[in-house]
Amino acid sequence: MSVTATFQSLLDRYWRRLPGNFRGCFWMLLAALSFIIVQSFTKALGGKIPSAEIAFFRCAIGSVAIMPFLISRGFGAFHTPNLPFHLLRGLFGAAAVFLMVFAIVHMPIADATVIGFTRMLFLIVLAVLFLGEKVRWRRWAATAIGFGGVVLMLRPGDGAFQLAALSALGAALCFASAHTCIKMCTTRKDHPMTVQTYYAVISTILTFVPAMLVWITPNLEQVLLLLAMGVMSGVAQTCTAYAYGAGEATFVSPFDYSRLIWAALAGWFLFAEPLGFTTLAGAAVIIGSNAYIARRQAMENRAAKAAVTGS
Repeated sequence: MSVTATFQSLLDRYWRRLPGNFRGCFWMLLAALSFIIVQSFTKALGGKIPSAEIAFFRCAIGSVAIMPFLISRGFGAFHTPNLPFHLLRGLFGAAAVFLMVFAIVHMPIADATVIGFTRMLFLIVLAVLFLGEKVRWRRWAATAIGFGGVVLMLRPGDGAFQLAALSALGAALCFASAHTCIKMCTTRKDHPMTVQTYYAVISTILTFVPAMLVWITPNLEQVLLLLAMGVMSGVAQTCTAYAYGAGEATFVSPFDYSRLIWAALAGWFLFAEPLGFTTLAGAAVIIGSNAYIARRQAMENRAAKAAVTGS
């Protein structure tokens, strides 16, 4: 065995020994950075290429990331006992991509990112309905306050901004629904790459027809941006699948807040989009609510473990 192979084997063994939540957080941080890179490419293409076409390229080119897995597994990559959840995940994922592309093109990246954080709040509701999680009144109150942060960000009289904000909110709901499907698949023994394979195929098919209806042939520069955007989208989705496959949803999700830092930097330096008061106020309310929810969840988990140990 070569030195390189030995080193890779030791590294892989060390990585697998790390706690699942630690590995999940690593993948989520990497996913957050990748998503902001995708949003920056999307913003650069906005106004030149229709949103539906951008969404199609994000899904189609992102499929490149799954090719090594498909080559190694063949049709076995599609083996799953959870087909209905994969179909739903693909549907919600495709809708989320289209809605978020529209929002990013028509509003500052940081604003769209902050509103996108409401998917954590939607995730609370969906976790109760479909994952059987127990939520007490304090977390319900924090969830309601978090949605109040979205109201702070709405600009009365600015119809274009409000439409984009509602689009971002709809994307957040679809993202939360897709993430719930991911968790249901990965907890039922599906490989994370199987989850990503189904998403890539289904979302590409669903975004193809709308893209053809408004198709504008891109020039060379736009093709390069679309290619880069699609590849990074595949990387981001794959990292997300690994994150939720490795760690607990309520523990891993808060690390996605690092998106706001990258979004603010990208908006400021690339698109001259300074952070406004409403953005900061909305971010404080939404992130504060999510932080409180995460804290309450951690306290309840510790209490439950203590009760089990004591018994």
